[in-house]
Amino acid sequence: MFDVNVYLDAAFLTGAPFSWESFDAIAASIAQVPVPHPDGAYDSLRAVATCQSGTFAGLETVEVFTNDHIEDMVHAKAQHPVVPAPGSDLKGLGWNRSDADALLEGFVWEVGNRSAGGCVPTDVPDGNPPLDHEDGMVYGACKYLAGEYPLATVYCVTRDRPFLEAAKLGKLSGHTKVLHPAKFVGLVRAARANLGVKRMRPGGPSPL
Repeated sequence: MFDVNVYLDAAFLTGAPFSWESFDAIAASIAQVPVPHPDGAYDSLRAVATCQSGTFAGLETVEVFTNDHIEDMVHAKAQHPVVPAPGSDLKGLGWNRSDADALLEGFVWEVGNRSAGGCVPTDVPDGNPPLDHEDGMVYGACKYLAGEYPLATVYCVTRDRPFLEAAKLGKLSGHTKVLHPAKFVGLVRAARANLGVKRMRPGGPSPL
C-alpha cells in the first residue's frame, strides 16, 4: 500500500495533467541512478513503477491496494494550493479539479488495476496514537489486508517521517512492514537480482 505522499510525489514530478508517458519517461531516465535518489520524490516514483507489472520477483506477485481515505486525500491535496493561504496549513500541488480527477482515475486507480489490486472496503484506523489520524487510516487499511491475506507480506510505503519512526521504534502492532520508498525499491531489486543469480547457477531454474 502506498501512502498519499508517494502518489503526490510522482504526480509532482510528472506535472499536470498526469500521463503515463511522462511517468515512464522519468522512470527510464533514472533507471541507472543509485538508490536512494538525492531527491526522495524520485524514489516514490520508482516504488510505484516497480509494481506496475504485478510481479514482485519470479512467480511472486505484488498487488497494490488503496482505501477511500487514500484516494480522497490524493484527490484533495492535488488541488490544495502550492503556497498555503494565510492561516491555513493546506498545501498541495495546485492542480485544477479536472487534473485531480484524472490523477485519481488514470494513476491511482490504474496502478491498482495493473497490479490486480483494488480498494480496501474499510476506513477504520489503526496505530493512532502514536500515528496521527491520516497515517492511522492508511495503517488501518494495511491491517485489513493482513487479516484478509494472512500468508501475504503487507508493505506500507511512505515518506512520512513520524510514520517510519513509529514503525522503526516498534510502536506499531507489526502486521505490516513500513518502508521508505527507497528501501522498498532496494528490496524489490535485491529479490529480482537474487532470482537472476539462482537461474544462472547449475541446477537452478531454467530461463523463461
